[in-house]
Amino acid sequence: MDEYVHLLGQSRAAQPNKARYAGRATRRLVATVAVAVVLVFALAAMAIFRPWPLSTRSALRHGDRDAENRVDDFKSDPAAKSEKVLVELFVMSRCPDAVQVEDVFSSVITSVHSIMDVQLNFIAALNPNATFGADCKHGDAECRGNIDELCALRHRPDLPSFWRFLLCLNSHFEDIGRDGDLSLKCASGAGLDTSAFLACSMQNEGRSLFKQSAENAQFARVSTSATVFINGKLRCVEDGGWYDCPGGHAPGDFIRDICAAYKGSTPRPSICAQYKPTTVSGDDGY
Repeated sequence: MDEYVHLLGQSRAAQPNKARYAGRATRRLVATVAVAVVLVFALAAMAIFRPWPLSTRSALRHGDRDAENRVDDFKSDPAAKSEKVLVELFVMSRCPDAVQVEDVFSSVITSVHSIMDVQLNFIAALNPNATFGADCKHGDAECRGNIDELCALRHRPDLPSFWRFLLCLNSHFEDIGRDGDLSLKCASGAGLDTSAFLACSMQNEGRSLFKQSAENAQFARVSTSATVFINGKLRCVEDGGWYDCPGGHAPGDFIRDICAAYKGSTPRPSICAQYKPTTVSGDDGY
């Protein structure tokens, strides 16, 4: 009998331990569920608020199906909401191939600037520890030049004015990003608002534009300067020579394709009547 009582006492003494273990298991389960919920919300937030390219139309072309849902919130580039034909130049400010493409587009801008817009996507490796937030192939001077060009484009009175600025920089190629006075002189000579340009270039706006630009190039998986897209579609590459240019690479070839791609309400420039669309630039192209 005493032995039975002794065993019964042991059994009852063990019961609180079982309850304690059950409580621990419950708390672990709750903690695991809580962590899982936090991870789900974090992943959802990343999907919703992740950076998107400067051009919503370009994002759609490159497979970002969520871009269409974000178009109403998109603020970073007026070209994204324009009915104009969007020409994207994937370039580097101190790249000779970029200068070659920009020289060709000088005649294009003169002829059809009223129905087109230009977006600069600079090829650089994002690096938060770098001086300008990215590593540029030709050094920090190129990053500085990239920012200057983006700020001039953002604060241009019109596209021809920006192109005058760009050609001015390119005419002093070796000094791009190195001569602090060059960009200001080019901005003034091109008719830009020099106060707005300087504020952008020297403050956070310029670096933010550069970061978005580099993100756009990475998103499009373009790593060759200079690459030309029209309305989000690859049009041509210049890299020690022209290639992937089925419609040609002369100024008139780009003018023809921009005229054919334009679907807006404003009348086309008269020069468009001189060009017949090709199969590349027709309804099945841009």
